[in-house]
Amino acid sequence: MSAGTVAIVGAGPYGLSLAANLASRGIAHRIFGRPMQFWERIAHAGGERYLKSFCFGTSLVAPTAGFTFADYNGARGLETFEPCSMMNFVNYGRWFQQAQAPWVEHVDVGAIEEDGGRFVLSLTNGETFEASRVVIATGLRGFETLPSSLATLPPDKAVHTSGIKDFAEYRGRSVAVVGAGQSALEAAALLLESGARPHLLTRTDRIKWQTRTFRRRSLWRTLRSPISGLGSGPKAWALVHFPGLVHRAPERWRVRFVERHLPPEGAWWLRPRVDGKVATTLGVAISAARATACGVELDLRNCGDGQESPLRVDCVVAGTGYVVDVDRLNFLSPGLRRRIDRIQRAPRLDAGFESSVPGLFFVGPSAAMSFGPLFRFVVGTAHATRTICARLAS
Repeated sequence: MSAGTVAIVGAGPYGLSLAANLASRGIAHRIFGRPMQFWERIAHAGGERYLKSFCFGTSLVAPTAGFTFADYNGARGLETFEPCSMMNFVNYGRWFQQAQAPWVEHVDVGAIEEDGGRFVLSLTNGETFEASRVVIATGLRGFETLPSSLATLPPDKAVHTSGIKDFAEYRGRSVAVVGAGQSALEAAALLLESGARPHLLTRTDRIKWQTRTFRRRSLWRTLRSPISGLGSGPKAWALVHFPGLVHRAPERWRVRFVERHLPPEGAWWLRPRVDGKVATTLGVAISAARATACGVELDLRNCGDGQESPLRVDCVVAGTGYVVDVDRLNFLSPGLRRRIDRIQRAPRLDAGFESSVPGLFFVGPSAAMSFGPLFRFVVGTAHATRTICARLAS
């Protein structure tokens, strides 16, 4: 394998899109990972799971027309707007991969080291090879975060929503669900529908729900709140149509914008499955958690008056999101991780998605602190793919 080869680590939406477009430009590369694995694991946990985004804003990027999510769904008589089945999205990604990047290698990268300006990759099948450039496209995998109060609980007592393998395993059990965002609200609904007894705990004093966006709207409504792949409203429209603009903003403003944009809220179609059906305690934080022989004891602190109250459950499910942290990318050697400049814990990237280590690129959620919230979503693949292909072609 030539040292001029590009290595793509990850076969999710960003990795597959990049591989397809590098191939169309004749740029030698190899891509590693199991296609759509992260999404498939979440979808297979059971129940009715849907994407929060619009179908047309959840497309992988092909070098030729006819491979959008709407193209895939329309030919099969499936929804092309919202809500879209998560398992259907997985099937779409695999269809795209088979048509546009059938050379994906279903093997993981175990380690990456730098040696004299080149990268040495060790695969889990025992192979070692060199690459001149590496693109990290592993998505959210490994970035799950639990509150410090829950981090010391054993895995059978506390789990992140992304770590649930089968909601049916919780049948008959009392479960504290922590969070007010889509993942927590959806987990509460799926637990209830699986025969569990969920109890939703939120820091906020109310649960925020999205309002439904209709495809056909008045001209005034369309102009006032345009629809884009990131949602409705002028801010979302600007982020999609000017994807590189946020990168040019001052870092302090950009970080604050990334942290505050899109606060926790649930999709409109999820509300009937949660509202009035799931036991809910608003405005509380978990100050302490202890594992017992019978389950978990939680100390809840009221965010308003500071009073504490106990809650005993069998286990806890945390829908507390993800935090990008370079140090959690264990396949990067310690020396390589130390050389990566950071914005908080995320990699600092230039306008071409390249890190402070020449030849090492990051795409997807890892790029959000440098490029904005657009890149937490699949809709960001278009700009990332075009930009990196241009950089690598040069």
